[in-house]
Formats: sequence, structure tokens, C-alpha cells
Amino acid sequence: MNNGLHRPASSNRLKTALFWAACLALPVMVLVVLSIWGGVYPFGPESFLTEDLKYQYIDFFTWFRHVLTGEANVFYSFAQGMGSNTWGLYSYYFASPFNLIILLFDEAHLTLAIYVIVALKLACMNTAMAWYLRRRFTLQRTWALALALCYTWSTWTATNLRNPLWLDALILLPIMAWGCRQLLRKGSIVGLSLLVAVDVMTCWYMAYITLLFCCLFVLFELAVMVFDEGERPGGKWIAGRAARFTAAILLGIGLSAWTFVPTILAMMGGDAKTTVGMFQTYPEALIRGFLPSAWNIDHAPQFYTGLIPLVLAIGMLFEKLVDKRLRTLTLVFAGFLVVSSVLGPLMYVWCGFRQPNGFYCRIAFLLSFLEVWAAAYLLMKRAEISSVSSKDIRTPWHKANARQKCLNPTLRALASLAALVLTVADLSLNSHMCWNQLYVNYPQETHDTYVSAVNAQMEELGELDADAFYRVDKTYNRAGAAFNEGISHGFNQLSTCSSANNPKAVAFLNALGYSSEGEFSSVYAASNLVMDSLLGVRYMGSWTQPAASNATGIAGSTIVSPIYVNPYALSLGLPCNSDRIAIRLPEGSNPFERQNDLFAQITGIDEPLYTDLQTAASTSDATQITWNVELPANTIGYVYVQTGVESNWSKSVSLLIDDQIIAQEGTRFSHNVRSFGSATDERTSHTIRVLPSAENVFLPSETTCAIYALNVEVFERGIEQLRAGEFVPQEFSDGCVSGTYRAEKPTSLLLTIPYDKGWTVTVDGTRVELSPAFGGGMSVLEVTEGTHEIEMTYRSPGLNAGITITGISAVLCAAIYLIKRRTS
Repeated sequence: MNNGLHRPASSNRLKTALFWAACLALPVMVLVVLSIWGGVYPFGPESFLTEDLKYQYIDFFTWFRHVLTGEANVFYSFAQGMGSNTWGLYSYYFASPFNLIILLFDEAHLTLAIYVIVALKLACMNTAMAWYLRRRFTLQRTWALALALCYTWSTWTATNLRNPLWLDALILLPIMAWGCRQLLRKGSIVGLSLLVAVDVMTCWYMAYITLLFCCLFVLFELAVMVFDEGERPGGKWIAGRAARFTAAILLGIGLSAWTFVPTILAMMGGDAKTTVGMFQTYPEALIRGFLPSAWNIDHAPQFYTGLIPLVLAIGMLFEKLVDKRLRTLTLVFAGFLVVSSVLGPLMYVWCGFRQPNGFYCRIAFLLSFLEVWAAAYLLMKRAEISSVSSKDIRTPWHKANARQKCLNPTLRALASLAALVLTVADLSLNSHMCWNQLYVNYPQETHDTYVSAVNAQMEELGELDADAFYRVDKTYNRAGAAFNEGISHGFNQLSTCSSANNPKAVAFLNALGYSSEGEFSSVYAASNLVMDSLLGVRYMGSWTQPAASNATGIAGSTIVSPIYVNPYALSLGLPCNSDRIAIRLPEGSNPFERQNDLFAQITGIDEPLYTDLQTAASTSDATQITWNVELPANTIGYVYVQTGVESNWSKSVSLLIDDQIIAQEGTRFSHNVRSFGSATDERTSHTIRVLPSAENVFLPSETTCAIYALNVEVFERGIEQLRAGEFVPQEFSDGCVSGTYRAEKPTSLLLTIPYDKGWTVTVDGTRVELSPAFGGGMSVLEVTEGTHEIEMTYRSPGLNAGITITGISAVLCAAIYLIKRRTS
């Protein structure tokens, strides 16, 4: 008898367990099927690394694994852009606890580790949404699973597995939505505060977007209570809930302050890109964004969330069971999210008042969430009809819905199961069409072979040169835009491309000819003899031998170039006169004028380093400009293309020197000073030509070239002078520099380390302060005459203050919880 009584409960527990198991397993199964179908690693030859996952994140994952194993410093790295505070790198890319999984994999299998991390995030995302749908709408299990899967495998998610750092926010969003409702219903603060804290800690950038959405969503839920649930809250109640919501957000940010404060300080100092286009897409692409299997990579918004939620959400807008005001508000809310994804100024606000670089439709997942919400709301209202007695059914509309609900339970179960099967097929086909555009032309074997070859070269270089300090950079990379190889392969480079670099260092490098001014990245696309020497770039990987360099004997192959040595490269610290060193960036109308200014300030040599050849163009029209250049004796020629427009692929130009194509210049990742000729070359006449980058286009109207000659005698004299008093550290590792320095007189030691308040510097055990130089691109340390022991250590600014705020917030949170518990 007892067994009979317990059988229904046991059966229900089994169904519940199977449901949650399906929630976890089904999205992973879709991932595996897509990988097999598309031939994607680990079930096919194409690498799972695509776009920024290929260009940036895989190098960062290697670095983070080194941090976890104690081989790298979480606070600072010299491997990017002369040196940078890496707390922002950690908090933006790697704060998610899922990333700890990489400790279970060696470096050779990090791609597999990322695949596993993505799979787990998809499982958690699906489960969180299913939980929300069950709690908020009491949906039948199959419907909850189907709609959750639509949220998990929307076009936005399918196309943004290349940004795994963004996925944690989609796990938290449904739970935060429930927290907003609980705050309205019960006044609960602590739960929402903890969710906000976790959101900020896992990825502050996505937390900003989701918190902005929650500010709108809590108002939306309030409207649901008023319009469709019969609540009539007064002004005092609304004001009280508004205060509680604000307190919950602030308390959550306070709890996350231990990481948020140092992150904000790490990210400050750069100028945000303020040029905002009006439209992020065009009409045809906008329409494609709503259609199944129609997304393309050319600015089609990722709105599609599945056929079933789309139909149900549209049905909700016409459902008479739903209050007309709520239907109108839902349509307005959805329209606002669509417009926000299309209009540049609104996207600018959603993205933290910064113009996003790539990944144009970053908030489309919010529309997917709202679409699933509307679909679930319709199903909930329809389900309510079955509980209404026949005498309460007053309209033909209600009677029709009641008859529908009286259908055989088996038929209803089969209908929901069919909806689930259709959902899986629909989402799988849509995602497969998306993946066909993303996971192409980069085999995992190619990646692994390149990584092994670079590691072998760096190991050989380490055996060749055991000095503590020198920089290495390369004029090429594994995948076109992979400019962070140093941080994963263990060499200190100038190139840097991330959302968490040192903006002052980037501005300094780009002003002197390494990339376009105003770009957030800096790319070593060509050697720059003067700056390379001053900044300590001793070794260069290049397919052609750089000017004034020598061979090292480290050979290249079909996938990696030979490595050359720059005999003029200096060490970390340069002696100079503080009276001549400016805080501002070097002045001039082009990189050569600025290098003249910089060189004169550092060396005190007033003779011009570069001379403007003032060559008039021999031919000039909209299709080409040509200069015939006569290079003076004992000089090296340099040219810098100026187009008069912001770096843009569509307005780039082709640069030819002596009829050889050098580069496509004026782009985001290729806008550098380029050398021609040499001091020992008998040839003195050269031809420089600029052409449009593609057929049927014209050169930008302001296109010209700055053409200069480097005076090798002045350059060598300055280098010799600086080398006589340079500071050569005995230890140079991430976040730690030390060495002995002898000054013949009181000296301003110019360090090729970007200025940062996180450095603690001692000279002979006494703490001293660094000063900024050249716009913060370098630092100055004042030393007296004599021999000194210099020690520098780094800790991210704001960490102690953030920990203090977190502690105070935790006490407040506990107090609020205890008070609530006592009074309830």
C-alpha cells in the first residue's frame, strides 16, 4: 500500500530528474551534431577557433593558464605594447569560473578545453532559462525545454561561440529576470544583489549591458503586474521598490568591487572612439536577421530565435486573453531593442559609450530573451483557461480556447513533443548555415603546426641570447590579425590588440608610425629602425630582411620567417636630461617629425634625424599617384601613406615601392612607416606609387605620402651616446624589474615602460616615484650620481580599495538578510 502511495511521487521525481538531465544534455548534443555536420574540431578538421577566438583569445587562454600555473603574473605583462596592466585582461576575458577547466588540459589541447568550456556554458544557459520558464510561467516541461533551447541556440549564440566570455551573462540573465520579479513581489534585495555581483565579476562588459536591460525589464514586469495581474500599487509602494532596486544594483556592484575597481582603473586613460555611424546595418540585412537560415556575416542582425517562439510571440501580440496595454508595451519594448541594434547612437549607449570594434549587433540576445518571454506568456495564459469553470467563460474567444485545452492529454503531450523536435531541427539547420560562414579555412592542424614552430624558434632564441631584457616582434602572424602571440609564446612585443591594453602606450606607438592614430590596437607590420632601437626591439621575424639588420642563424620555414637581429637595439633605461623630456606626446604632422622631436629630446642632438625629401608627385590623379625619389648618400628612405581618412578597409590604398607591392595601407591593422633603400645600396633612385586597393574605386581625395630620409650618421651617433649610459636590468619579468645602475652624474633615466601608478619603485631601498613622459608612453626615474640598486614591482591600482568596498558591502548584505529573516 505504501508503495502504491509513493509511486506517483517517485514517478514525478523521475520525470523531474529526466527533465533537468535533458536541459543539460540537449544543447551539448546540438553542439556535437553541428561539429560533426560541419567538420569542426574535435569532430572534424576545421578548427573551433574562429575570428577573435582565433585572433586573440587563444593566446590569452595560454597566458591565463600560465597565470594559474604560476608562470605568469596576473597583474602585469611586458608581452603586449611595451607593458600593460593585465587585470583588465583577466576581468574581461577570464573571470568566469568555467575557465579554470583549462588546468585539466595541456597547452597543446587548449582548443579542446575551450570547446568543453563552451559546451558547459551552453548547458548551464539552457538549464537557467528552463528553470526561469518553469518558475515564472509554470510551463509544461516539454514546452519549457523547447523554448529554453531557442534561447540557448538563437542565431546570436550560434554566431558568438567565438566570444565565449560573453556567454556567462546569458546564463545569469534569466535568473536576474526572476530576481527582478521577486524584488517587485516580495521586496527581496539580497538575491538580486548577489546575481549582480556575479554578473560583474564574470564579465563586467556584459554585466553593463544586462544591468541596463534589467532597469528596463523591472519596469516591464511592473507593467505586467498592473495591466494583466490586477495589481494597483500606490506611488509610495513604487518609490519603495525603486529604492530597493537601486540599492540591490549598488550593493551588487559593491560586492564585486574587489575586481571592478581595479578593472575600471586599468581601462581608464584612453580616448573613446567617438565617430558613430547612424546605421549598423541596411534594410535587406535587417530582414534577413529575422529569418531562419538567412543570417550572413555582412551585418545581418542575429535576431532569429527559432520559428516556434517567433510564431508564439506574434500570437501573444494578438491574444485577447492578454491585456491590450501589455501587448502594446511588449511590441514597443521589442521595437526599441530592434532599433537599438540598428541605430549607431543607441548601440553606442548600450556598449558603454564606446563605438564597438566589430561584432556589430551585440545586444540581439536581449530581443531573443523578450521573444521567448512573450511566447511563454502566451502559453501560460492559454493554460489558465483549462482551470476556468464553464460558468466563468463568457466570450466565444474564451470558449474556443477552453475547448482546445480540453483536448486529450496524450494529444497535447504529442503536440509539445513535436514542437520540441521541430525546434531542434530548426535551430540545428539555422546554426549549421551560420557555422558554414564562420568555421572555414583554418584547420586545427595548421594552427597546431604554427604554434609548435614559433615555440621552437623562441626556444632557440632563448638559447642564443640569455639577456634579461630585449624585445622581439614579427611583421606577420598566424592568422592575419593575431597580434598577441608574445603573451602566449613568451616574448616581449610591441604589438597589442585587445579590449584591455594600455591606451597610453598604444597612442605613443601609433603616433610614431606603428599603426593609425586613434586605433585601439598597435601592430608591428614593418620594422621601424629608430623606434625599434630606442624601444629595445633586438629581434625581428620578417619575410624580408629589415633595414640595417643582420641574420641570427635562426632559419625560417614555409610557415615562420627567419629571425633577424637589430644591432642598434638599446636596453631598458636611457640616460637623458629631464629639462628636455616632455610629458606630452612628441609633436609633428607625421611620424617622422615626431621621431625627430623624440630623438632630440632624448639625446640632446639638435641635428635633424629625418629629412623631408620634399618630392613632388610626377603623376597624380584619382587612380594613382607616383613619386620619383632620389635618396641621399648614407641614408635610408622611409615612406608613410596619408589618406586623410580614418583607417578603413574600404578606403585603404596599395603602396608600391620600385614596382613591388609592399602593403595595403590605411587599414586598421596596416598603417606603418615603410623603408626603402639602404645606406650601403648603390641604387639611389626609387619609385613610390599609391594605387586604389580595389578595382573600380578611387583614391581618397587627400591621399599623399610623407617621404623622408633617415640620416644614418646622426642616428648612430645618438645610439652610441645612449648606449654609454643605458640601464641594463639583471631581472626583467612580468611585474618585476631590478638591476644595478651607475650614473656618472644626476640623471633622468628614461624607461621604455609605459607610465603606470601601479609601479612601486625603490632606489637603494628608498621608495621613489616615477614620472610620465611622452604622453605616458614612457616613464622617467630620477637618480643621483653613483651606483644604485633599482627595484620595481607592480600591483594593479585599486585592488586594496576594491577589497575594502567588497568587505563593507558583504557586511551590509549579511545585515539586510538577517533583518529580513527576523522580520519575516
